[in-house]
Amino acid sequence: MTARPSGTQGAEPYSTGPESEDDRLRRFARIWSRAIRPSTAISMPEGEFVEHLVPLARRLRDALRTMPLNTQPAYEVGQALVAARCDVAGGLPVTLGVLDAYLVLYCPPRRPMPAEESRARCARLQHALAAGFAHALSERAKGEQESVSREALAARAAAEQALHDSEARFQAVFDGAVIGVGVADLNGQVLLVNDAVARMFGRPGDHLLGENVVDWAHPEDAPAAMEIYRELITGQREHFRMEKPYYRGDGSVLWTNLTVTLLRDAHGKPQYQLALMEDITEQRRLRDRLRYEATHDELTGLPNRTLFFERLDAVIAGPAAAESTGFAEPHTADADRDHPAGAGWEAAALAEAEAEAIPGSSSPAATDHAPVPDEHGPAADERRPWRRGTDGAAAPAPGAAYGPGDFARPPGPPDEPATDREAGGRVPGAGRGADEAARFGMCYLDLDGFRAVNDSLGHIVGDHLLIAVAERLQGCLTSPSQIVARPGGDEFFALTAGPTAQRDAIDLAERMLRALAEPVRIKDRDLLVRASIGVASGTRGETTRAAVMRSVDIAMYRAKAAGGNRYEVADAASDARVIARHSLTNGLPAALEKGEFFIEYQPLVRLEDGTVRGAEALVRWLHPVHGVLGPDQFITLAENTGLIVPLGRWVLAEAARQARAWRDAGDDGEPLRVNVNLSPCQLRYPDLVSDTVAVLDEAGLDPAALCLEVTENDLIGADEEALRPLRQLADLGVDIALDDFGTGYSNLAYLRRLPVSTLKLDRSFTLGMQRAPADPVDVKIVEGIVSLAHTLDLAVTVEGVETGSQAEHLRMLGCDTAQGWYYARPGPPDRLHELALTDVASG
Repeated sequence: MTARPSGTQGAEPYSTGPESEDDRLRRFARIWSRAIRPSTAISMPEGEFVEHLVPLARRLRDALRTMPLNTQPAYEVGQALVAARCDVAGGLPVTLGVLDAYLVLYCPPRRPMPAEESRARCARLQHALAAGFAHALSERAKGEQESVSREALAARAAAEQALHDSEARFQAVFDGAVIGVGVADLNGQVLLVNDAVARMFGRPGDHLLGENVVDWAHPEDAPAAMEIYRELITGQREHFRMEKPYYRGDGSVLWTNLTVTLLRDAHGKPQYQLALMEDITEQRRLRDRLRYEATHDELTGLPNRTLFFERLDAVIAGPAAAESTGFAEPHTADADRDHPAGAGWEAAALAEAEAEAIPGSSSPAATDHAPVPDEHGPAADERRPWRRGTDGAAAPAPGAAYGPGDFARPPGPPDEPATDREAGGRVPGAGRGADEAARFGMCYLDLDGFRAVNDSLGHIVGDHLLIAVAERLQGCLTSPSQIVARPGGDEFFALTAGPTAQRDAIDLAERMLRALAEPVRIKDRDLLVRASIGVASGTRGETTRAAVMRSVDIAMYRAKAAGGNRYEVADAASDARVIARHSLTNGLPAALEKGEFFIEYQPLVRLEDGTVRGAEALVRWLHPVHGVLGPDQFITLAENTGLIVPLGRWVLAEAARQARAWRDAGDDGEPLRVNVNLSPCQLRYPDLVSDTVAVLDEAGLDPAALCLEVTENDLIGADEEALRPLRQLADLGVDIALDDFGTGYSNLAYLRRLPVSTLKLDRSFTLGMQRAPADPVDVKIVEGIVSLAHTLDLAVTVEGVETGSQAEHLRMLGCDTAQGWYYARPGPPDRLHELALTDVASG
């Protein structure tokens, strides 16, 4: 809030006696009048001015009391102050100070409310009043500027006519013009200036005569200014207009609207140049201040999203664009706000990235429905169809957490930012050689667990923490080519440019982590700060803002997934995998509707006689772009999107119909059984039992012909409520198999509580039996498990059988059934009885 204005220290004290609301309102207006009159050009008597302020004070009082708060009256009061000529420097700050100190005191809200709320309402009215004040001031300045421009045009016309008609008339207009008028020859030597020019420059007019306008160049001149000037003095153009800065005699900067016209003699030959100057220094200062506020974060003072993206766009486009950003208007916020990656991904690049990211994918023509390797073959890492499996992502590059760093606190925002360059920092890469600025690097930092700070300690502590973090990050910058910005929330961006930008960005990320390693002390409390940082780099002209933001965002989330308090460097493979997963996720619902899923079956063989006693159903996705995809590539996505329930029901229905078809086509022997895997999401689905019964009824299948496989990990710690659906299915006659047995952490006594009829022994227990002699430890372990299972009346199925020696060992140990590539790979249902009996691991 604004401090109480010094001019009101002697104001009338708040009366404690009986006093009406109108009396308090008038007292407030008198205080306001006495505070504002010394800072303005008000000419009316004090009493009359007080009466002028009373209705404005009443509007502010009524606005303070409105529910909900309506700030429009305060906006209009600000406009009224400008209309009353209270706009001289100091008028607005004094008014805001009076409102801050006395509005709530003399015009309190009608209903009781916390002091913080009334102060907050007062602050919002102050902001609205300031906005109305600025808007009215701007509109009046525009009107005055148009008036001055009309006068300038009239002066130019009069000057030209005076040169041709009468030296006396020209001199009169020249000396009396309210704008600056100067005449120079074609070499640039100043011949005449009027008093307005002398006042603008703060130097006597005769001191300006004889100087050359070329010597009045300024570092902020537009790059093409000299070329335009050359075209004018050579007769290629008649006039030009631009905003141009000059140095005054005291070294300060004078900003002008400069109009230069070429004057020709009676024969049309260029002879003089006439300059008309309009002082716009105050307008420029106001515009720069508004620009600063629009491009900087209010809380931390760092550049905000708008300014950062301007800088990023500049370094992506190249040095020419970077040089021009000092005069550019802010970009409009776009779809990047909700997600840093933004929009605008090119379709061709997306398709290419998807194709590269799907492990083992190929075109449908090339696959011809070829079997996808599963967990029962040597070259596969595919887990159960409903199991969370690998997504093919490479192990992330190691990041690091670092110790405390020691960095200076950054300076605050400038009191009077003169230009965009001063307010926002230097453009990375601007003003340097093309090779030097050809590369850039970016860091995207997100605080780990910041939401817990806000939720537990409050937003005020959270704001103090963000300010402290911003100061430390600002202290990590080591060159003018680096900037740190806060786009919002607990996110921070950093940008660097130069030939070693990638290394510089990594170094900057390391310095940031070190700087945040030391706890932040806020209100006698030490708060630990952790951050996840994504680092990306690129080459000018070879990428887009959306691509850079997407890469750095993906890298940041990789750092979070790896435990946080570290950085990760973006790479194309990770980007492609994320894009591919996004594409597959979007395509899942339509794939089920279009019938793109199909099932392959792997035989379950009875070890005692080598006959096929059933098969496990394994779902595949025939993707129109990537070909046949195994469940490890889409089941996790289906679980995350909720599509696993309808997909699981479809697999169950298809498998049940196939089991019925096998029964109808078989002899009078024991019917074949089909095994279907259940996802953890399906176990929690309330209609699991009713859906299963409906599927069996629709297929006309006996419940004993169906076995539902559930992994051991899914049942660890399950209570009776979670086990009830499985018990109900088991009571109906459906077999329940405990899959991947031995990989979890449940004790063996827990088996007595589970409604299972079969243990599926994980392949890791039988690898030592693939060659003779068998590993005696593996033999003892399997022998013990089989003995325990049979004691509990449980059948034992072994996964991943790959050799005849392995199969024989398992038969001798008493295992009931087995599956694996030794017998057959997953395939179409009509090949169920075509056993290969090939030692896959013999090579």
